[in-house]
Amino acid sequence: MDTETVLQIIKMLDTRIYVLFMETGEETLEHNENRIFVAKLKILEDFKNHLQEYIEAQVNQAENQLGE
Repeated sequence: MDTETVLQIIKMLDTRIYVLFMETGEETLEHNENRIFVAKLKILEDFKNHLQEYIEAQVNQAENQLGE
């Protein structure tokens, strides 16, 4: 996968997470809605972290190849 594309996806996820968080004040959510909201944020954060780990692995691989 192209690293630039992955970085763009990470930026898009960051934006979506921010928008979700800013659009929905916790005080306006009922308990069940709050649990769903938190679950959605966790899914987005987990996916973003997975992509970030991919980028870090690519960087490590490139650094290792340069060191050979």
